[in-house]
Amino acid sequence: MSKALRDKELNAYRDLVKPAGYFEDGFTWRTMLGTLFVGLVMLPASMYMHLMIGAVSLAPAAQWVTVILFLEMAKRARSFLKPSEILILQTLIFIFVGQTPIEGFFWRQYIVQSDAARSFGLDTAFPDWFAPTSQEVLDQRSFFHTAWVVPLLVLFAYKVVERLDSLILGYGFFRIASDLEKLPFPMAPIGAAGIMALSENTMGKDGWRWRCFSISSAIGMVFGLLYIGVPTISSTFLKEPFQILPIPWLDTTVDTQDILPATATGLSFDMANFFAGMAFPFFAVLGGFIGLIVTLVANPYLHEAGILQTWKPGMSTVETLFANNIDFYLSFGIGLSLAVAVIGVYQVISSLREKRRATLDNVLEPEKFKIPKGRGDIRPLMIVGVYLCSASFYILLAGILLDWDFQGWGLPLVLLFFALVYIPFISYVTARLEGLVGQVLSIPFIREAAFIMSGYQGLYIWLLPLPLTANYGQDTVQYRVAELVGCSFKSIWKVNAVALPTVFILSIMYGQFIWSLAPIPSAQYPFAMEMWDFHARNQLLVFSSTNAGYSPFMDALKPWVIATGAGLGVATYAGLAAFGLPIMLLYGTVKGLGQTMPQFTVTQIAGAVFGRYVMARKFGPDRWREYSVVLFAGFNCGAGLVMMFATGLRFLASSVYQLPF
Repeated sequence: MSKALRDKELNAYRDLVKPAGYFEDGFTWRTMLGTLFVGLVMLPASMYMHLMIGAVSLAPAAQWVTVILFLEMAKRARSFLKPSEILILQTLIFIFVGQTPIEGFFWRQYIVQSDAARSFGLDTAFPDWFAPTSQEVLDQRSFFHTAWVVPLLVLFAYKVVERLDSLILGYGFFRIASDLEKLPFPMAPIGAAGIMALSENTMGKDGWRWRCFSISSAIGMVFGLLYIGVPTISSTFLKEPFQILPIPWLDTTVDTQDILPATATGLSFDMANFFAGMAFPFFAVLGGFIGLIVTLVANPYLHEAGILQTWKPGMSTVETLFANNIDFYLSFGIGLSLAVAVIGVYQVISSLREKRRATLDNVLEPEKFKIPKGRGDIRPLMIVGVYLCSASFYILLAGILLDWDFQGWGLPLVLLFFALVYIPFISYVTARLEGLVGQVLSIPFIREAAFIMSGYQGLYIWLLPLPLTANYGQDTVQYRVAELVGCSFKSIWKVNAVALPTVFILSIMYGQFIWSLAPIPSAQYPFAMEMWDFHARNQLLVFSSTNAGYSPFMDALKPWVIATGAGLGVATYAGLAAFGLPIMLLYGTVKGLGQTMPQFTVTQIAGAVFGRYVMARKFGPDRWREYSVVLFAGFNCGAGLVMMFATGLRFLASSVYQLPF
């Protein structure tokens, strides 16, 4: 039997929440009101916090904050929210708080005028449909300028088609992985458990889930005040925010450089990582930590051997990671990612051997297999038709933006390969991996390799709005969560149709206001200040590969290191599998062997150890597994409440100070 199907830890997560057995429409007048609230209140706060502390910390917090507020409003109106409505509110938050469109333009205005662009000689190579490069326009810090019209229109068209693809193709692969192949989707119950906790309270049951949620929310509020509340509020009257706890982390790389040369060290004080470590599968977190320890031991030896030669004493975490990336970890990471891809494909093939696959007739004729009544399904032929139309749109858009100068047949062939071969393949395999072990398949640098082999010269090819590495298999999980809580799929599609144009318009308005407060990045936005230069250098390093002449990216690629990484990844997996160790440990260790951010990993393993060896012994492993996912959701809610309050004060104070009288 496939190891993925026999894994005890995964089987425990599969049974956390049972399917509701019915389906209700979650897109009601309450969720319509939620659209208005989220757009006016949550959206600007999320944009601001992305720049302050990073996107990962805020998204789950904003989800639970909004849901809790609407639950309390419903109580006072002597009503309640159904689980399907709670899920739709969370979906709404994901759309608004995910990567909003204008945040991408914050990045664009930065990268076109960044030191990294100048160092790579690309500061004058960006096209006008990507972002204006005139310093006179950029200094105005305003999206209400004619130079931004074309980039905004291109982005809007791309986002609409991309979201349509994501919804329809994700649904199609869910039908295959769940309905045809009956895979269990072990990670879906984590999201469903929080929804069920809230629905207990709103229906007057006051069960254990609500008590756990309330306790962890209180902890989150206290932490949120110390970690983000004080810096945000103090930034209204100080040039640099006052930080009680360092954001985004405490960097000790310089302090430990004599003992651990060429090695990034430090500690993150964001307790969201601690609670995440308690909630995530223990062996997945442990595997990542093991990989980190191996990296900490190996880096000094690699430096002594002259492999990590770019690193110099005095470099910070970000500088160290970038230097090591050029010397070794770019190539080694590609090899490890190839190993993970091979392992993922192997898991899929081994599981297929045990179970006869459905025939093509089953896929095209839904009446041949049972579909739950009222779920809101659509015909498979519509799925295929939507995808073919969207793929045609992307190729047409690329031709228009390039003025139909494809520089030969190489690029059109690349576009057809991704549309007809790669995206369907990677999405199907990921759908099965999500259904089996909660993992995503990613083949490293396939887009980069395709672009280089296409023969196209120049920067434009990297900036085209093309979802070449789109992986619609990841979207299958949201449909499984909907099935668990009894939410009609049509509700998901309707809320996306309403939210997408709303978020685009409002994000322009709020993005204009946030940009006017201070340059981005600056001391007012510590996360962006700390990380954006690192991201820009890594991105432009790749972009340089299609430049004529010398390419730093091609120079950084080392075939022997790629082969070593791939071989070591597969060997590590095989060695651990030979001892019958959990599959999540295998994935975590292989992925952790790459150059990971140590600060977050240390905090997560602390939470994982505390949960497994303290809390699980006190409450029992099965009960603690249920508690931990609810505690994680509650903590995010409490911290998010403080974040929203602090951001509101910051915006209010800035508005008052900017008045001319």
